[in-house]
Amino acid sequence: MIDHNSNYCFYIKTTKEFETTEIDIRLRGISLIKRNLENSGELFLILNRQNDWELFWSVCKDIISICGAYSVNEEMVTAVEHRLRRWQAFLMQNTEVSLSLMMQMGLFAELMFLKNILIPEKGVSDAITAWGGPEADRQDFSFSDLSIEIKSYKTSKGPQVTISSTHQLFSEDKPLFLVAYGLTEASNGESIADLINELDILISSESVNVIQVFERKLIEFGYMPGMIYDVLYKFVIDSLRGFNVVSDFPRILPHQTPSEIIAVNYTLDLQLCTKFEVEVNNIIPVVHYKKSCSKH
Repeated sequence: MIDHNSNYCFYIKTTKEFETTEIDIRLRGISLIKRNLENSGELFLILNRQNDWELFWSVCKDIISICGAYSVNEEMVTAVEHRLRRWQAFLMQNTEVSLSLMMQMGLFAELMFLKNILIPEKGVSDAITAWGGPEADRQDFSFSDLSIEIKSYKTSKGPQVTISSTHQLFSEDKPLFLVAYGLTEASNGESIADLINELDILISSESVNVIQVFERKLIEFGYMPGMIYDVLYKFVIDSLRGFNVVSDFPRILPHQTPSEIIAVNYTLDLQLCTKFEVEVNNIIPVVHYKKSCSKH
C-alpha cells in the first residue's frame, strides 16, 4: 500500500488484538507501527526512502512467506517479529546488500564442508556450534580436539589461497587442518542459496538455539535469507584437498611476527604443499583414532 505521503507500506492485519503494541525493532530506513483496532491487530512497515524499494520488497516477500507458514495467529505474530529482528541484525551489520564473487565463494566452501563433511561426522548441533563464521582471528571450525580452516580458490587461477591473519593457520593445543575447494562458476552448479535451503532442512528439527546460531552466522557473512540479490553465482567443485598444518607447514606465525606488524595477508601455493596433503574425508576419523590410541 501507499500512505498519504506516497511512501510504500506493508500492512498485516491479525484476527486478534496484539497482547502488547510495544515494538523494540528498528529497521534501517523502515518505520514500524504496531497497534490494536476493532478487535484486531495491525502492523505497518513504512519505507522512508523510495530508493531503498528493492530492500523493502525483499523484507515484504520474506514476511509474506512467514505469514503463509502459520495458521495460528499468535504463532504467526511471534514468527514475524523474530524475522524482523533478524532483518534488524542484518541491516545493522551490513551497509550494502550485495555479496562479491569472492565472498560467495568463501561462504559456499564453508557451507559445503558443513553439509557434506562435518554434519555427517559430528551431527548437526555440534557442527553448527563449531562454525566460527567470518572471524579472521580464528579457524572456520573449532572443536575441543580439532580445528579446520576452509579456503576456496578459482580453479582457473591455480591452487593458491589467501591467508588473512597469523592466527588462521595457528593452533597451540590441537591438530589443525587446512581444507581447500577449487571452484568454477557454472550454470549447472549450486549457489549459496541452494546450500542454505538444503541445510535448513537438515537443521529444522534442531533446537531454536542451534537454528538461531546458524542464522546469525549467515548474517555475519553478509547473507540474509529472503533477500533478493542481483547476482547469486553457481559453482561446481573441481577439487577438494586437505592439508595437515604441522610444525613445518609453510605459514607466518603470531609469535614470529614483530609487534610493529599489526596485519598480515599472504598467498599460499598449495601445489608446493603436497607433502602435507591428507584425504579430506579422513580428517575427522583420523584425529579421533589417534586420540583414542593415545589413551592405551
